[in-house]
Amino acid sequence: MTFKQATQWRNLLGKGAAILCLLMFLTVLDGLVARFREPANVFKVLPGEVVGINGPLVEEIKGVQELTYESSSPHLRLKFITLHKGYFLGGDMWRGELAADQQIAPGEYELRVLTPGWAALKPLPPFRIMVYPDEGSLTRSAPSLVQRLTGYSPWVVAPAFLPLVLAAFGGVFYLSQRMETLLAQKGQAEIYRVLRRDDGWEIRFGLGTAHDVHTGDRVAVWDDQGRQVAGAEVQEAWETHAWAVVSGDQQVKEGYIVMRHRA
Repeated sequence: MTFKQATQWRNLLGKGAAILCLLMFLTVLDGLVARFREPANVFKVLPGEVVGINGPLVEEIKGVQELTYESSSPHLRLKFITLHKGYFLGGDMWRGELAADQQIAPGEYELRVLTPGWAALKPLPPFRIMVYPDEGSLTRSAPSLVQRLTGYSPWVVAPAFLPLVLAAFGGVFYLSQRMETLLAQKGQAEIYRVLRRDDGWEIRFGLGTAHDVHTGDRVAVWDDQGRQVAGAEVQEAWETHAWAVVSGDQQVKEGYIVMRHRA
């Protein structure tokens, strides 16, 4: 692989990684927006489906055996499983399974969970159970754009981007190392850091004593168009890296090329 090819592939992978990161962020944002758009008391099911369901408690009880429910359809059945604390505010909640019989007709139903003293307390809004005739109509009703387009929850889609992002950044790192090796073989290196100084610019690059670059040497700086734009004096050199000073007002940028023994 030539330096030009490595550069082209690195730029392509870098742009790809940026796009993947943006898509992953937008997918997460879509999931958050969808969660706020749909009320917590709405559950969507298909005939014959069993889904998990959670709800708050308006009074303290000893166990799920004290809970009952009433439904606007005999084909909706609720099984209470356990009591637990809420994840965020820590309030008392119950967890169960909602089953829709195969015979249930598509439509909207109500289901209310009852505790022993619920009538004397401020009752919570009933659950709205939305029954859809098929998977397609259920997907089209989703508040998430990602789910409507792909059929999958954004919380499933977002993590799927992660291995692609890691692979793209891994490729960028590998190609950067490859480019550095190819350049070093020709006595060249990319500037990876530029700092403004009162007397000019401080540049850091990947050439050092292993590449016959030493303190006090003069090196040339070339721009991304292949033109020599400045000379610099090496202030300190280590085995594989060095830093130098470009005097004057000539601006240099990260990504410019340093060439040894040329000034």
